[in-house]
Amino acid sequence: MHFKKRHDFRHKVFKNPPIIEALFELRWKVREEGEPPIMLIDKKFKFFPGRFYEYIKNDYPEVEVLQNSRIPDDVDEFLPRFRFRKKPNSYPLIQIGPGIITINFDKNFTQERFFNTCLEVLKILFEVLTDIELKEVILHYIDGFIFDYERNNAFHYLEENLSTYFKFNEDLFENTKINSIPIKFHLEANFHVEEPPGYFMCQFRSGKKRIEKEKILLMDTIFRSFGEDLPKKEELDNWLYNADELIHNWFLKMIDKIKYKFE
Repeated sequence: MHFKKRHDFRHKVFKNPPIIEALFELRWKVREEGEPPIMLIDKKFKFFPGRFYEYIKNDYPEVEVLQNSRIPDDVDEFLPRFRFRKKPNSYPLIQIGPGIITINFDKNFTQERFFNTCLEVLKILFEVLTDIELKEVILHYIDGFIFDYERNNAFHYLEENLSTYFKFNEDLFENTKINSIPIKFHLEANFHVEEPPGYFMCQFRSGKKRIEKEKILLMDTIFRSFGEDLPKKEELDNWLYNADELIHNWFLKMIDKIKYKFE
């Protein structure tokens, strides 16, 4: 499988972007058709991690055996069992499990490096597992905006800063002892996309930074294709490029009012 690297990304570059993590995820079928679909066909997984590591060990020598490895392979697929890094606690990283591979970057990434790393890893995957049938492909960006949602109203912040309007009518709180400021929230909307074919999801949720534990408002933008919308394996490079373009354009519109903070 040959994928062409690209260097023609024209994305706006921010000095201090709100990105926390970018990840690409590919899933392939591991169960036979029929009812119930319980029989695993990913019997090669026992040998897959070792063979895969032989290809990547020079670039990703650090191996982590994840807690999911204790789960029998035929009980729950699509859970990463192994993680590979260049050095402990570093990014980018690669994760594999029965029917799944992910490539994860942290905030220190560029679209070009992320895109071409994904293609390099996919090329290796298809050399090790030559006959897999795709099930789903996912591109996922996580951005974080510093915001104390326990002291301030997150719905007001979304309206004033991120072009999103959602609220509960004030009369719902009248004559009650319910505080109108949500201390935890999770909003999600999904949209069908005609081109590239698939589904786009935008999600807002409360969270905290991993190390500083500072409160942040998290925004997930996700594009996924499955079923009839799946690209062919040899077209994954075009799918990734187009999915990234779709998400980035949405992101720029979303942060238009506050983009000066990141420039």
